[in-house]
Order: sequence, then C-alpha cells, then structure tokens
Amino acid sequence: MFLRQASLMILISALAVCCSVNQAELYRNLPEKDKELYDRSMQFMTDNQQERYLMLHDSAARAEMISDLHIADRLAKFPGYVRDAIMAQRIVPGMGFESVILSWGKPEEIDRRDVDGVPAECWFYSRADGNRIVTKKVFFLRGLMTEVSP
Repeated sequence: MFLRQASLMILISALAVCCSVNQAELYRNLPEKDKELYDRSMQFMTDNQQERYLMLHDSAARAEMISDLHIADRLAKFPGYVRDAIMAQRIVPGMGFESVILSWGKPEEIDRRDVDGVPAECWFYSRADGNRIVTKKVFFLRGLMTEVSP
C-alpha cells in the first residue's frame, strides 16, 4: 500500500513539473504582443484561465478572452492611485482585501486577530527580492492595508 501511494505521489509530482514546463514553453512560443497582453492581464485570471489563454491558437482569440475579463470594469470601482498600484502589481496603504489580491494574488497564509475590538489581519507572501525569496507581511486594520514589512 505504501509503495502504491509513493508511486502515485511521484506521478503527481512529475505531472506538475511537466505541466509547468509545458506552460513555460507555450508562453515562449507566443507572439510578443500576446506575451505583453498576458503579462498585463495574468493577475486578473485564475490558473485555469491562464492555462487556457496560453493554449489558444491565435491572437484574436486571446484578445477576446482578455476582453471578456472586463478588467476596466473591475478596476473602475477603485480610486486612481489604487488602480495604478494594481496595474503595477504594487500595494499601497489604504488598499482593501480585493485590491491587494488583484495586485499580489492570494496570500499563502492569513493570521486574523482582534486587537481591542478592532479586526486586524496579517497576510504572508513569498516575494522575490533580488536573487532571494523573502517573506513579506501585509498588515490590515479594519479591512484596509496599513503597512508592509520587511
């Protein structure tokens, strides 16, 4: 039984590597214009949508898919400085949960607390910092981002 489970885990790991390599290859084969569109839009797509985009066979279909995401409509509800931060994949004080997720994606971990009756959260992200990966902590108070550390 143990060997069967171990074999299954190895197979799953191999498939994961195969799929990520396949996606990287699909991306490399895109025309430059489609790469730029993907890079600007990927934060608004689910993993399945990203894969579907990469597998589409022509630029017109890719453009239509991005159009169907209604990115401008989704961003319209945010103030200008938040829209700018989202598009630059940055986070700034005053952003809410949704706008931080649109900028950096879903956090790897969330620590929720109540500080003197005020809801507070700390979201953890692994981010590239030069040649290393660092853990960034994003702090929220009453649903608004207050600071990032380190």
